[in-house]
Amino acid sequence: MKKSQRVRIEFTALMAIVAMASSPLRSQAQIPSAADGTSNLQLEEVTVTATRRSERLQDVPVSVTALSSAVLERNNVRELGDLVKLAPGLVIGYGSQPGNFSISMRGIGTFSNGIAVESDVAVVIDDVPVGFQAEAFTDLIDVERVEVLRGPQSTLFGKSAIAGVLNITTSAPSHELEGKVTALATDDNEDRLGFTVSGPLSDTVRARLTVADSYYKGNVLNLYDGKRINGSSGLTATAKVEWTPTDNLLFSLAPRFNRNQSTCCVSPITSLTPGLYYQGEHQFPASSVLAGIPIGPNNRYIRMDTRPGGGDSKVYGGTARMDYHFADTSLLRGHTFSSITSNDHWTMFDYQDQDGTAVPFLLHFPLSKPSGIDSGASQAGYFHANSVTQELRLTSPDDTRLRYVGGLWYAKNDLNRFLAKGPVLNFSRYLAVSSNTNYSVYAQATFDLTEKLGLIGGVRENRQKIDYTFTNYIANLHFGQANQEDATTGKAGLQYKWTPDIMTFATYSTGYKGQAYDLVSTFNAKEAAQMPVPHETAKNYEVGLKSSLFDRRVYFNLTLFDADYYGFQTSVTSTLPDGTFLTYLNSVGHLQTRGVEIDGAARVTSNFTPNGSFAYTKATVAEFPNGPCYTGQTLAQGCYVDATNSKVQNLKGKPLNNVPKFKVNLGGEYDHALPGMPFDGFVGFAYRWQDDVNFLLSQDPRTVQKAYGVADFSLGGHDSQDHFRVTAFVTNAFDKRYAVGLADTASGFAGLNGAAVGAQGTTWTPPRDAFRYFGVRVDAKF
Repeated sequence: MKKSQRVRIEFTALMAIVAMASSPLRSQAQIPSAADGTSNLQLEEVTVTATRRSERLQDVPVSVTALSSAVLERNNVRELGDLVKLAPGLVIGYGSQPGNFSISMRGIGTFSNGIAVESDVAVVIDDVPVGFQAEAFTDLIDVERVEVLRGPQSTLFGKSAIAGVLNITTSAPSHELEGKVTALATDDNEDRLGFTVSGPLSDTVRARLTVADSYYKGNVLNLYDGKRINGSSGLTATAKVEWTPTDNLLFSLAPRFNRNQSTCCVSPITSLTPGLYYQGEHQFPASSVLAGIPIGPNNRYIRMDTRPGGGDSKVYGGTARMDYHFADTSLLRGHTFSSITSNDHWTMFDYQDQDGTAVPFLLHFPLSKPSGIDSGASQAGYFHANSVTQELRLTSPDDTRLRYVGGLWYAKNDLNRFLAKGPVLNFSRYLAVSSNTNYSVYAQATFDLTEKLGLIGGVRENRQKIDYTFTNYIANLHFGQANQEDATTGKAGLQYKWTPDIMTFATYSTGYKGQAYDLVSTFNAKEAAQMPVPHETAKNYEVGLKSSLFDRRVYFNLTLFDADYYGFQTSVTSTLPDGTFLTYLNSVGHLQTRGVEIDGAARVTSNFTPNGSFAYTKATVAEFPNGPCYTGQTLAQGCYVDATNSKVQNLKGKPLNNVPKFKVNLGGEYDHALPGMPFDGFVGFAYRWQDDVNFLLSQDPRTVQKAYGVADFSLGGHDSQDHFRVTAFVTNAFDKRYAVGLADTASGFAGLNGAAVGAQGTTWTPPRDAFRYFGVRVDAKF
């Protein structure tokens, strides 16, 4: 297909979807009117803190999807990875263990195994950003709201928000005694149990406690010991205590704890050239090493003799906050001064069966001089992260022409990573230690030039200090360095309120992410001489529409965006002939991402509110002349050897990896009264579809996940006060197979004694819902 034809098809499809999404705007007859006695059909107002102040969602000049606690519960959202079901433009990237998972927005997200590389998407919990992104991949419990902010948010949220923010707000203590118990069980061995109790302890003190336990056995079977893997178990506890000694002063303390054991990220073999031997050793033909494994596109079996993969983590810490509301007699009448302090500790011990087999191949490896070690190869290590933050913030009142928020920000993250691989294959043992300290001053304001026209402006001055030490215990080498850099980011724009319920905006914003170090097992003197990896910057243009229509029974929001990223920091991957998977950090010269985002909902009847969202994202490489080649790529396919004797290709114009061009989410719940019954019934549905993606930036044709759609359904009943609810559900109802990771590797298999036989293979990483499962959930409130 010619490029011009493809562009026309993409444009036609885009316009068709926009037309469908906006169809409620053109047919008022479809929406009941107040004259019909249905004035209660207004959609519930949603308040967000996307601009660091509480505002109505439809008044915020930001592309944001707000997910309430009811929506999260209805879709069984347990962790960050589940949010992709509800937010187009959001993608989770999965690595070999939880320490290198990544979050992307609009195609932009950092994938790195190193501790000294910050994320592109900030995860903020109750106004405090997570210091090391891997900490965020724990259970989400007692969440009041999740806001998915797309595009650079550096002015208000700092340098780790260059691509977007996941802004999470947890529930506050209630003024009346209340509680909730939730239990869930599935037919594929997932169990969850949690409870919440909340209420006043005195006239001025309120408290809330939530504890949740989860267990999922996994969807991959290890034939070596009969255990299921790619699962997890965890215990999470959160609390929040609020004290209001006076009417204008609030103190709060929010401790938190999480313990998680994960056996995730194993990738079963889906194809392999026949007649191979592990490491080319005649004692280990693939037929015996992989005995019982049905190699094929849906394989969910492995055979490994040590812990296959995953990590055991523990997080504990807390946030202390003070909010002081200035009295009407004060010079700062109506203003609020806030002090937010946090301290978090995160530790994870990670494990991986490095050879991916259950055979003692080291007895005969390497072939020229066997090691004689009666085992295979494995790796183990740990991550430590300690984060301290302090913010002082001043927020103006909401009823003035000039509304602003400004403050001072301080954060210090201390991180270290120890890893040992061996005892022979890819033998390494190192300790990497890094810290980053940030000082910022920021302000953002909106000034109403007229009753309808507002001017938006903001600026942030940031200073980053970073340092590292790296010790290679095998080669007895030690490296270290310190760097400092200042940066300015900002935002400017206009918003115009055509009516109280229809608003348009246009903004220009910049983003910044600081310098980085590539502290991984391949780090050496050559890499040290090239450190630090330069900073990353962004320029973003947005035009948007926020509308509440038909007496606020329909909302329809649309955003067009066009962004350029320079010096994009990302790890590229390669696989050694022995199956070892390596990553190394690159600074991509220039990326472009542009597209359309739509969110909408309609209160069709008092008991039926469907919703939908759509994202069209075209993310491409604008400049990367020395990009990585994929396995087996030839000169005719664009791969060549450069002056440093490295295989590279020019990736200019190529799409970014793991970025679906089209993504659609639809959902809703229909409640129906059951006459003569003490309860009402309901049915729910959720459907998501996305275009095909390539999981490798190198454009490997063997790592393409074709387009797919997944449908979930639920039904159940609840009493009139919704104090008791039972839900039966099916996830992936049509049993659609899909992967969240594909790799082009023969997994260490080769011809006999290294003979060249064109060994090829592929693997896949199946997500939680790659296979259909059924479940029941019970919620009881008092």
